[in-house]
Amino acid sequence: MKSTELNLIPIFVAIYEEKNLSKAAARMSISQPAVSKALKRLREIYDDPLFYRNTSGVEPTVFSSDIYPAMSAALKNFTSTLSASREFDPKTSNRIFSIAVVSTVSYSLVPKLVKQIRTVAPNISLEVHPQFTEDLEADLRLQRYDLVIDMAIRGRSLLKSEVIYSEKLKVVCGKSHPRIGDTISLEEFLKEEHVAASRWHSRSSLLNAEDIGELDARNIVIRAAGAFEMMPIIASTEMIGILPQSSIDDLGAYYNLKSMDLPFGQHQHDLCSIWHPSRTSESGHRWLRQQIQKAVKSELTLSP
Repeated sequence: MKSTELNLIPIFVAIYEEKNLSKAAARMSISQPAVSKALKRLREIYDDPLFYRNTSGVEPTVFSSDIYPAMSAALKNFTSTLSASREFDPKTSNRIFSIAVVSTVSYSLVPKLVKQIRTVAPNISLEVHPQFTEDLEADLRLQRYDLVIDMAIRGRSLLKSEVIYSEKLKVVCGKSHPRIGDTISLEEFLKEEHVAASRWHSRSSLLNAEDIGELDARNIVIRAAGAFEMMPIIASTEMIGILPQSSIDDLGAYYNLKSMDLPFGQHQHDLCSIWHPSRTSESGHRWLRQQIQKAVKSELTLSP
């Protein structure tokens, strides 16, 4: 493909997403013959038909479906460089931000973030996804998400991050647990059966020995999807778990749970905004990060 033919990328994406040449032409504000000519050139470049005609328009070939993610990502990356060079006005923007968050954030912080954004940017929308990504770096680089809110990144990474808040971790069990009182020793902690939040793609626990050395010795019986999914299991069994203080404050009383300090010293649970460095200077992305920080401050101010 010659550099002068890079304009074929948005046309390919439009055809793929619209599944109709006329609709693709209308979306691109060009004529249908121009779309047909572009498709012909794309077929020559890739030596593949790319799309077959059907009763409603066109359908992609297997090869077309294979290259679409890369083409779409290239278009998004180029578009983001344009938006980064323009001033972002939240009052008039109709942009859609896509974020992935861990379950505790989805429950506690996201409602405050939505309320805050609606007051200052009524036309902006949010897509909120569960944080179930296997390759965080690729998902942010390809702009599947604009931003992720998760625990701090382990090891070296090209990604940018900032801590948005920290909170204590607590041991949690049912209020009527037959063996645990108001405190728990390390020996008692290790004797009990545990529920842990799952790191889904690696079949391991979200919190492990990389965070707290003693955790490797736990007898983990169940790995749940997240912090809030752990609570009903703890409430209905004699199992124990480790949860952040905010989760206990939100729903601990509902599930009749009690909490106590960890038996191996105090540990902080850091949650971070994480993004690809290519988005750092983009005005809209900076605004989103600022809104998250403001929502966090609002939550901390309202907390008892």
